Amino acid sequence: MTKKYDIAIIGAGAAGLTAAFTAAGFSKKTVLIDKNLPGGECTWSGCIPSKSLINIAKEVHHAKKYSPELNVDTSEVLKDIQNVIQKVYAGESPEVLQQAGIDFVNAYATFTGPNTLEVEGETIEAKKIILSTGSTPLVPPIDGLSDVDYLTNETIFKLESFPKTMTILGAGPIGVELSQALNRLGVQVTLVEKADRILSNDDEELALMIQERLKQEGVTIHTGATAVKASQQGSQIKLTVEKDDQEMTVSNEGLLVALGRQANVAGYNLETAGVEYDKKRIQVDEHMETTAKGIYAIGDVVGPYQLSHMANAQGITATQNAILPINRKMKYDHVTWCTYTDPELGQSGLTEAQAREKHGDSIRVYEHDYADIDRANTKKDSIGKVKIVLDKKGYILGASILGDRAGEIISQIQTLKTLGINMGKLSSVIHPYPTYSEVLVKIGKKVYVDNLLNQPVVKTFNKAKAGELPVGKIGLYGAAAAAGVGIANMAVQNNSKPQLGVKNGRLQEMPSTPNAVSSQTTVKGKFVPAWPYNGSKEQAKKNVLGMLKSYEGVRIVQVSHNYVYAVETSKLMRFKDDIEFYFNDAAQQIEFRSASRVGYSDQGVNRKRYEDMRKRYSSISTHTRNS
Repeated sequence: MTKKYDIAIIGAGAAGLTAAFTAAGFSKKTVLIDKNLPGGECTWSGCIPSKSLINIAKEVHHAKKYSPELNVDTSEVLKDIQNVIQKVYAGESPEVLQQAGIDFVNAYATFTGPNTLEVEGETIEAKKIILSTGSTPLVPPIDGLSDVDYLTNETIFKLESFPKTMTILGAGPIGVELSQALNRLGVQVTLVEKADRILSNDDEELALMIQERLKQEGVTIHTGATAVKASQQGSQIKLTVEKDDQEMTVSNEGLLVALGRQANVAGYNLETAGVEYDKKRIQVDEHMETTAKGIYAIGDVVGPYQLSHMANAQGITATQNAILPINRKMKYDHVTWCTYTDPELGQSGLTEAQAREKHGDSIRVYEHDYADIDRANTKKDSIGKVKIVLDKKGYILGASILGDRAGEIISQIQTLKTLGINMGKLSSVIHPYPTYSEVLVKIGKKVYVDNLLNQPVVKTFNKAKAGELPVGKIGLYGAAAAAGVGIANMAVQNNSKPQLGVKNGRLQEMPSTPNAVSSQTTVKGKFVPAWPYNGSKEQAKKNVLGMLKSYEGVRIVQVSHNYVYAVETSKLMRFKDDIEFYFNDAAQQIEFRSASRVGYSDQGVNRKRYEDMRKRYSSISTHTRNS
């Protein structure tokens, strides 16, 4: 008996599930085939259990700060992790698939022809076939390793409890995440890595900061160390390691092998279908189609990035190409990922080293420490750093973020990068305070100013001022260059706050620039009279606040016992003017100051503002007294 489908998908992991739901969404008759239950590595042994473990370990770590003698029953931890797995699986079970119009077959599938499969003695024929067979842990041929009870991410979460000591072989994302999490639960961890540092695909500076954090928390780390032999001696697994031309032995109860993944390409009879492959991947073109027409491949079995979100993107692309007449290309220009250590390490696009290798010294690198973010300072022992790499025009080439919520913040960078938005644009986006994402606005403001300073006419004028260009060449640019410098200088001033507030019971001394008017200055042409209370101080303050709220573009920034501070932003250039009021109880009057942040000539705007505000205040005060 032959069952016929529009789309047949082999492998029900992240990529396969996405492909199946996409096909069903196009009302295509779809079958999903997997020898295991739906969910794949992500649900059963990857993203879901590992992040559950990380969350639990983080809670324990913070609790131990205040209860150092806290002991953890890891058998209960593993039970909680299994509960989370089942909760996620409930949303992708065969019953859920069936409700979505997807047939699920829990069995092996092998090709019998270009568009036919044998599944449990039956034949399935499909117009298009998608391979999403996934990957399994890579286990190298280390002498004696096959004779010991080693663990992988596929088996560690099936334990009844964690061993008291653990060797983790491999310091990629899996090894690093699990080493920190297990250590925080009380497991004594030794991390062994062949490279000279952990997380070799991430920014070196930030990876080394995580490496130091792990050591501080108690993880023993051996980098530049190659495992050459393993042996089981009673309850201990001994791992012989070569480091600095010498052998050393690491002995622990458990051994976790976390050395990457290998593609699942064997056992499907791919040759019969004409699908070319090697031990690393199935060969596909830019449309995710294999060497056999009508057969596509997606996810870990293809690469180049073995990440669930990349598998999802490939699944959508391949399925649409299998169904629709217009083919879409799968692009890898905007790849991102996050390692869920504490703190997290997020990456989007190129690292600084990769960008310099590709683009040379024309790149612009902006850095900002978490120590300068107010939200980060509310957490004890918070570390982190943001590094954003731009091209010479201010567009994002890549970003590396180490710190709390890095995975969320890097998503904002990924959005700007993917949509081709200049980093300087972020300077005008209002972010809630205090948040970690505020760091992007701070960098955005720097980029905005640098973008102005990097304009050709501005750079030429600056060179001329420094004597680096002949006078004759300056004439080619003339007033335009001067105007460019003026705009850049104004942008700098506009993003720096002048001296504000109260000192010795009076408003601060008025700056000589930019132009301002004040009730306390003795400078001719800048003095304006203070306003009377016209009643109680409380009513006077209420009247001032009411008057300020009547202005479009005026934002009240600070209200304290004797002081009110507001900022007015112009519509055209978004330039800011600072407006201050001090309630002098002894004199029963309101002292006033209005100052423009930009320019030496404000065309009388501060005096005009004073006159208009005084009239409005007087009108409100009269109305209040008579009501």
